[in-house]
Amino acid sequence: MSSSNLFRRVNNKFSPVVCFYTNMVTDIPAQLVQTRIAESYRELPEAMRRIADALMSDPLLGALWGIEVMSERAEVSVGTVVRFAKRLGYKGFSEFRDSLREACHARSGDAELELMEVPSDVFGTLAEVARRDGENLQRMTQVVDQATLAAATRMLAEAHHRVILGRGVSHVMSLVLGFYLTQAGLPCIAAIPSDFSTQVANLGSKDLLVVLSFFPYSRESVDAAMFAKESGIPVLAFSDRADSPLKNCADILIPVPSEDLLFSCSITTFAALAHAFAIVVASADHAGTLKRLKAADKVAQPLLVDHWLPMHPGAFSFDRMPKR
Repeated sequence: MSSSNLFRRVNNKFSPVVCFYTNMVTDIPAQLVQTRIAESYRELPEAMRRIADALMSDPLLGALWGIEVMSERAEVSVGTVVRFAKRLGYKGFSEFRDSLREACHARSGDAELELMEVPSDVFGTLAEVARRDGENLQRMTQVVDQATLAAATRMLAEAHHRVILGRGVSHVMSLVLGFYLTQAGLPCIAAIPSDFSTQVANLGSKDLLVVLSFFPYSRESVDAAMFAKESGIPVLAFSDRADSPLKNCADILIPVPSEDLLFSCSITTFAALAHAFAIVVASADHAGTLKRLKAADKVAQPLLVDHWLPMHPGAFSFDRMPKR
């Protein structure tokens, strides 16, 4: 049984519910299309990669596109779209689109949907969340190449100042990235949404703006990225898809698959990516990293609990700070 998020129509309005749908047969095309694209991605020519990028975050979206629309969205020729379909093993674009439509029906066909109660089994839900996060991590390693990650790492390491901004769950992600990079020796500012304009206005051409925005995209985040681009400030962006609104204002855009069960973004995939960036940066200056961590520990020591056991009368205590 597969699971998905759905919107339930109530009084002509859509309200979110967490629910599951069962479809033992028609799930196969959805998985097949996504798997074919993912497995072929690394070997695709650049033009075909743009088609894959347009479909990868949700390969079922292409079911709504004709061949001309798909070519426009990917900025390639109609012939390239046809060759892309054949490269995936289809006889032509029509068969490819039919497969996408079958997959779309598997995701949204009312005849196959069976609404259930909100899951109350924490263990079972945990297993489903872990499965989805595992799939998101696997997809990210398939859609992001080594050269792009290496270039992003250099941008982070070489910038004089770094400002990270995002709204909602993207702000949470900005705090995670800022924490990891600061530990690795790259101090960052995780901008407060109400102060985006001031933070970005203080950056220069040798600094870096890191923008995170996932669907539904924040207008403030996109506007800040656009302002930075027009001002000659390098922009590193993270989003849910390669053709998000950040595409035209980012020097590097890294798609981060993040589907979850609550109509939001799972932060697991991005946290893993942020952790990886920090480890690579820290390893480039091993001695400096150890020195900074020891210094931070010394500064923070008075704030930490000396001993976790309850202190009863007559119990011994000890000082963790060296005596002078």
